[in-house]
Amino acid sequence: MVVQRAQKYLQRLRSTSRVALWQLPLVAAIVIVAVAAPGPWNSESARPLIIAGFLLVCGAGAACLTVPWDRLPEQTVLVIPIADLVSIGLIRNAGDGTLQGLGTLAVFPVIWIAVSMRSVVWTLVTCFVGPLLISTPTLTEAVRRGFPAGASYSLLLPVLMLTVAVAIRAATAGLRVQERLLRTQREQLRALLAESQSTERLLAAILDAVNVGIVAIGPDGLPVRSNRRFKELLAASGWIPAMSAGGPKLAFLAQDRRTPVAREQWPFVRAAAGERIDGEVYWLGTGPDAVALSIVARPIEGPEGGAVLAFGDVTALATAVDDKAELVRTVAHEFRSPLTAVLGNLDLVLESEQLTPDDRLRLEVAERSAERLLHLAADLVASSSNAIPVRLGFADLRPVLEGRADAARLAAVAAGVQLAVELEDSLWARIDPLRVGQAVDNLLSNAIKYSPDGGTITLRARRSEGWVAIEVRDSGMGISADERERIFERFFRTSEARRSDIPGVGLGLALCSWIAERHGGRLEVVSDPGRGSVFTLYLPASGPSD
Repeated sequence: MVVQRAQKYLQRLRSTSRVALWQLPLVAAIVIVAVAAPGPWNSESARPLIIAGFLLVCGAGAACLTVPWDRLPEQTVLVIPIADLVSIGLIRNAGDGTLQGLGTLAVFPVIWIAVSMRSVVWTLVTCFVGPLLISTPTLTEAVRRGFPAGASYSLLLPVLMLTVAVAIRAATAGLRVQERLLRTQREQLRALLAESQSTERLLAAILDAVNVGIVAIGPDGLPVRSNRRFKELLAASGWIPAMSAGGPKLAFLAQDRRTPVAREQWPFVRAAAGERIDGEVYWLGTGPDAVALSIVARPIEGPEGGAVLAFGDVTALATAVDDKAELVRTVAHEFRSPLTAVLGNLDLVLESEQLTPDDRLRLEVAERSAERLLHLAADLVASSSNAIPVRLGFADLRPVLEGRADAARLAAVAAGVQLAVELEDSLWARIDPLRVGQAVDNLLSNAIKYSPDGGTITLRARRSEGWVAIEVRDSGMGISADERERIFERFFRTSEARRSDIPGVGLGLALCSWIAERHGGRLEVVSDPGRGSVFTLYLPASGPSD
C-alpha cells in the first residue's frame, strides 16, 4: 500500500522533480556519512576515491534537476542509478575498510532500477552485478586471506540486492496489473456513467414530453421524482408550495367536488402501501382553479418499494360531463311539466261519456305515448344524476312479471311477435317492485323493438342457486361481440340499431344494469348476431321459501 501510494505520488510530479526525489535519499545518506565519519577524508590514499565518489553522486543529483528528462527517451534516466552504484563502490572501497557498510546504500539505486527498467533480465543482471562489483575488492582480499570472519557480508550483499530487486519487481508487476485493472474499470465506469447520464436525459425528455403528470414516490409516500407536467398540474391548482418535507398535503376532493377525501384514501398513501389504482377521478383544489385528475398507480417491484403515479388532467371532460348532465336534467324537467299537463287533460277528456269509441282509442294512444315520454324524462333525470332511488322490501316477483308481460302483449302483437311466459310459482326476493318492473319493461320493450322480422320472445323466471333469474330471450338481430361490452353504457346504441333506424336513446339497458346493481344483483347478456339475444337479470332470492 505504501509503495502504491508513493508510486501514485511520484507519477503526479514533473519528470525532473520525480527523478530528483529518487536521487535525494542517496545524496542525503552520503552527506550524513561524510559529516558523521570524517576519518577516511584524512587518508591520502582514500581521499581521491572518496572525493570522486562524492562528486559523482552530487553531479548525478545536479543532473536530476537540470536535464530535461521528459524530452529524452524514458530509459535514459537509468544512467543516474548506475552512476550511483559506481559512486557507492568508489566510496565503500576507499581507505582501510571503515566505509564498507556503505554497500547497503546500494539498495537505493537497486530499487530505482527494479522499478524503472523495462527488461526483467537486464534488471536482475544489473541489480546483481552492480553490488557484486562493489564487493569485488573485499572478496578478492578475502580470498587472499583465506576468508576471514566477516567476509561473508561481502558475499551476501549482491544476493540481498538481487532479492530486493526480485521483490520490488514482483510488487511492481502486481501494481501494474492492478493499475491496468483499475484503469479498465475506470474506463468502464466512465462509459457506464456517460450511458447513465444519456439515459437520464432521454428519460427526462420523454417524461417531460408526455401530457400526463408522472411522479415516483418512496415507501413513505414522499415524491422522489416528477416530470414537468406534474409540477404544472400542482401549480395550476395552487398547491405547489404544499409539497414539503412533511409529505404531499393536497386537498383531494371526491368526484362530487364537495366531499373531502380522508388521508388514508389519498392516492399517494394508497400507492405507497402497494395498492393499484386504475383511472379513479379526484378533484384537486377548490374554486375555479380546481383540477380533475384521473389517477393510475402501479407499485414498484423490488425491495426498495415505492410506486409510480400518473395524473391525467380530465377537467375539461369532467366539466363537459357535468354540463351534459345539467342539460339533460334541465330538458327532462322542462318535458315533465307540459307532459303532466297533457296527461291531466287527457284523463279529464277520457272521463267524458260523449266520446266515440274511435276517439277514445286515439286519446288512449296519445295518453300512452305521453306516459312513455314522462317515463323517458324520469329516466333521463335518473341517468344524469346516476342515483336511482330503490326501496327494498320482500315481495313475490311472479305478479310483477305477469303484469309487465300483460302490458307488453299489445306492443308484441302490433310488431308480429309472439310473447311466451314461463314463471315458477314462488319467486320471493327483497326487491323494489317498481324498479324491477321498470327493468323488465325495458328488456321486453327492447326485445320487441329489435325483433323486426317477428319471432318469439320468452319471459322466463326461476330460482337458481340463491338467485332469482329473470330471463328475456328473443330471436331478433342480436349484438356483435365487439359491441356487447358497451351496451350497458349510457347513450350507447349498436351500429345495427342505428342502421335500422329503430327509435331509442340508449338509456334502457344502462338503467336495467343500475337497477340490478342497486338490488345487489347483476345483468348478463348472451347474444349471437342474426340469431337473437338472452338478457338475464339476477336478483338475490329471499323470502318465505328460504
